[in-house]
Amino acid sequence: MITYKEAINILSEALQPLPTSKMAPEQAHGVLAGDLISTIEVPGFSNSAMDGFAVRSIETNGANAENPVTLEVRGCILAGELAPEIDQRESCCEIMTGSIMPIGFDAVIPIEQVAIADEDGRVFILVSQSVQTGRNVRFSGEDFKPGETVAKKGQLLNPHILMAIIANKIDTVSVYRPPKIGILTTGSELETGNQEETRPTIPNTNGPFLQSSIRRMGVPCNGTVSVGDSSQMIQKKIQDFMDLESDIIIISGGVSAGKVDFVPAALLALGANILFHKVWIRPGKPILMAKLPAGQFVFGLPGNPVSVAVGFRFFVNQAIRILQGQLLEQPICAINKTEFNKPEKFCFFAKAQTEYTQSGSLEATVLPGQESFKLSPFYRANSWMVLPEGSNVIKAGERIQVVPLHPGEAI
Repeated sequence: MITYKEAINILSEALQPLPTSKMAPEQAHGVLAGDLISTIEVPGFSNSAMDGFAVRSIETNGANAENPVTLEVRGCILAGELAPEIDQRESCCEIMTGSIMPIGFDAVIPIEQVAIADEDGRVFILVSQSVQTGRNVRFSGEDFKPGETVAKKGQLLNPHILMAIIANKIDTVSVYRPPKIGILTTGSELETGNQEETRPTIPNTNGPFLQSSIRRMGVPCNGTVSVGDSSQMIQKKIQDFMDLESDIIIISGGVSAGKVDFVPAALLALGANILFHKVWIRPGKPILMAKLPAGQFVFGLPGNPVSVAVGFRFFVNQAIRILQGQLLEQPICAINKTEFNKPEKFCFFAKAQTEYTQSGSLEATVLPGQESFKLSPFYRANSWMVLPEGSNVIKAGERIQVVPLHPGEAI
């Protein structure tokens, strides 16, 4: 049996990023396969940040309520229009939000902060304050300049990054192909939907959990199937997922050492290489990782629901990250609030509630009900504690490591 760290090292060495493809950013989805560098200035021209009047700031110096500065209005600029050339001194130009600044003008005063006067068909504004250079102006290149990074390799192409890409007029991005994942749940005790069954059965929570977790990560699912404890059927369903070109096949149940734990034998019959089987972790010790002859990877997770959650969160999630060209997820530090006893030789993954204190530090509490079949703590949990092997008591006040309950989310 190997340690958690050793298992992750094996996983990391076995996997490589998937192929990439280039496409328009509006159609792209997934993780960026290369840095994106700006080649232009953003904004492309200096423009007004609000409705008001473009002024030369120097002409407003010393203005106050007792001695306002009078500026003649020389036109109006709407968004999308060219700015007029204004050479006259002591003048201004009405301007709308997003409109280009006229040459020589370096500030905008809001319309509600001036008085407007009309004399013989000529319009003037009375400015009763000094206007600083750059006030209410978005200067050219203030957001991005040529050579600056817009987004980095390994970042998820989310809506916020998409805005920056489009603003920089980047018309093609390279993204990793998202992995295709198949889900196989095993166990003759799982409910089949036959309402007339009289045998003792339990709901199949693992299939919907895995499917929902994968969708939450934005990864396509090649389907979810369930079979009883049959070596022949397990082998057939694995082959079906291989035929669908699944990159990862997740199997729940059938990986331990019981009479009906047929998954290891089924994988060997298909020519798989078992990379590891059984890790010093709890919950989830019997976890298995294998590589099939065609290159697909299989994760065999113990059937208990929390063991499935741990296997997905700490193994499958890391595999998906590597396939998408991302680094392994790293935990964050928190302070343990309550003493907790754990088996010394195991790395223990505990359902936890982690919160920020008023001073900004992170504190985590182990929740009651840590058994691998108990789901009730999840309604309070927002994180996992990662408690390494080598200690059997985690003391209050001790620094520990935590990760969010779901991959890619904040605590």
